[in-house]
Amino acid sequence: MFTERTKNPLSLCLLLYFTCFAVRMWEFLALRTDQSALSENIVHKIFGIVIIFVCLKYLHARWRDIGFTRKNWLKNIGLGLALGLCFYTVTLLIELGFLYFSGAKPNILMKAGGFSLASTEQFVGVGIGSIIIFNVFNVWMEEGLFRGLFEKLLRQKYKFAATIFISALLFGLWHVAMPIRSLLDGEFSLVQTAIFSIGYVLFAFMFGLKMSWLYKMTGSLWLGAADHFFNNAIINIVHVVSNQGNDSLQIARIFLAQTLSFIFVWILWRRFNKKSISG
Repeated sequence: MFTERTKNPLSLCLLLYFTCFAVRMWEFLALRTDQSALSENIVHKIFGIVIIFVCLKYLHARWRDIGFTRKNWLKNIGLGLALGLCFYTVTLLIELGFLYFSGAKPNILMKAGGFSLASTEQFVGVGIGSIIIFNVFNVWMEEGLFRGLFEKLLRQKYKFAATIFISALLFGLWHVAMPIRSLLDGEFSLVQTAIFSIGYVLFAFMFGLKMSWLYKMTGSLWLGAADHFFNNAIINIVHVVSNQGNDSLQIARIFLAQTLSFIFVWILWRRFNKKSISG
């Protein structure tokens, strides 16, 4: 697998990335399926999964070769869900406490709702089950592409540090689609777009590094994928309603949860590295 057909893995990764990104932007700007009855941009995710299937076929590889292994898959999924639950719960309690002592009278609402940079006041028409299914496709595509296929290809030529830097950077740039659409729709100024784009790239870059470390430590994508799934799904299902509006501190909640999670995994990664070197 992954033999002479990938003499220039970076070029192949970039080709795949820009192809998938073009479809992503087409869906964001033209199809706008997240503003339809589906309430989710699902087309480019399915397209990405198909791309991975085709590449694996071309490279004579299987899904387990890029991290979707059978070994301890259920255990890793459980650990990933626990990782997401732990830090989300901590930050949710902090948010509720802050709003309560501010006199905002917060309450938790379980309802399907989309995430928006410009407004979090609206809930969507689909059910929680649909949110869960959509996020399965999202995680399958993003983890399979960025941490699975890309890192497997890049490791043929680059060291681990360079590999995860490239995959995390591409993952960060992947998330500028939303600020760009907000600019074109007149919701953001150019300055706001630049600020949110930079923030998104840095945040997703950090998240990408965390996913890569989890992949390296477990030899499997399942733990990181489960954490990724939990965080995406919980954002769209659990909401904080108060006198300040719906999810007024959602961005702060997400940022704090992922920062704490990143620090925790980084500590585990350092310990893992030390054991590997000493061993």
